[in-house]
Amino acid sequence: MYSGLRTIGGVIFSVTYGRDRVILEFGSAYDPATAVFDGTVRPRKKNWIRDRLKVGLLPRIDGIYRREDLGDFPLLSAEESDWNTAVFVTHLHLDHMSQIGMLSPEIPVYMHHNAQIIERALEATGNGVETLEREYLDIVPFQSIHVGQIQVLPILCRDTGYCDFAFLITTPDGTIHWTGDLTLHSDQRERTLYQMHLLQQQDIDVMLCDCTAFMDNVLHLMIPDCDPAKILPSPALPEGMLSDEAYYAGLFDKLKEVSGLVVFNYYEREMDDARRFLWWADDTGRRCVFEPESAFIVYRFFGIKPHVYIPDIPCYDEKKQEPWMQELLANCCTVSLDDIHAAPGSYLLQNTYPNIMELFGLPCTGAVYLHADGIPIGAFDPAYGNMRKIVEKAGFDYVTFFCDNYFGHGYPQQVKYFVDQVNPKVLIPCHSYNPERLLPRDGVQLLPELYKEYTLKNHVFSPLPEGGIHE
Repeated sequence: MYSGLRTIGGVIFSVTYGRDRVILEFGSAYDPATAVFDGTVRPRKKNWIRDRLKVGLLPRIDGIYRREDLGDFPLLSAEESDWNTAVFVTHLHLDHMSQIGMLSPEIPVYMHHNAQIIERALEATGNGVETLEREYLDIVPFQSIHVGQIQVLPILCRDTGYCDFAFLITTPDGTIHWTGDLTLHSDQRERTLYQMHLLQQQDIDVMLCDCTAFMDNVLHLMIPDCDPAKILPSPALPEGMLSDEAYYAGLFDKLKEVSGLVVFNYYEREMDDARRFLWWADDTGRRCVFEPESAFIVYRFFGIKPHVYIPDIPCYDEKKQEPWMQELLANCCTVSLDDIHAAPGSYLLQNTYPNIMELFGLPCTGAVYLHADGIPIGAFDPAYGNMRKIVEKAGFDYVTFFCDNYFGHGYPQQVKYFVDQVNPKVLIPCHSYNPERLLPRDGVQLLPELYKEYTLKNHVFSPLPEGGIHE
């Protein structure tokens, strides 16, 4: 395991058999408070990869980067290596795939076709991953991919938007499972239950499990003293918490109450959310209007012609010359500031945080700013307080349910239920600030040492580092 043990996201680990190797995920942890490249520090052009290696943002793995990018950094390059390597991505969140563009183009990267459409649209607008020119290979649900003697089975967890997966990895010596982002309170919870039943039949040797919600500010909503012994397994929705359906119903109910303009901030990679806002606009007699970059993704992904609002930001004068912007404006209708002022209650308008100063030019009477899991997400991001301050000064009511009684990752009791039902021999909790709180049923909990090799031979997992395993 190279990263992701005590961070939100950024899980990267490899499984090898002989000279065959699969690397699962290639993103970076979401932690704006400690980001090296914070928007002020700029990466160097010729040293973009070796600088990231030096500050610990990229995993130090032999055989995956180009020699020209490594320079004199002491790693074996992809050209010099005899590893048979492939990289697999569960879904399109940046904490799972933000660094795939830094891999040598000769390293195969597997990602679902829907995710590829979104990523290519993001790259066209300059908002995709920093990337070398490369191709992506398709993941087809439940069709195994063989990397030499390693078999990777993609288990479909969500069949809409970019599509979500978990991965079951099988070698001649054992089985390893990675849950990816795990939830039992979504509208596709049956897929997670199917995954659970499938794993029960496999006798899983090692499970790496997402336990994001085991951190203090979420766990205390259900278990005030955060005692892991009190996390009792249950497939039911914890009392007082919201399911996905209830969360979105609450947002829609609030939208229906608003007489003036509704501004929304969502995560632009989430095509399920984009579709919801389009539906909600139709249901309430509004027009759903997107900023250009988001509109281009919607245009490419759904094949529709969304309404576009161009913020009063100087960079958009230059962007009008870019091919993606020309294509968008040639095919879609624009909505002006005058249009919105003439009928504020007729619009549902997207606003991203970089363009938040637009609020001061928009009609605020009876208006609402709907924060729907957009960036910045929460108070752990220094930008969140600034966003709240600007929204207030611009005269908008602020509405959100996120991290109040709703969370996007699996609630602790439900995650514990999933783990107990699968009952792996070795449990590696990760993707969390507090992985130690997710306890196994009959097996052992392992909190790995990063960069330490562990051996799975004839279904026996060893060696184990001093103090790293808990009965």
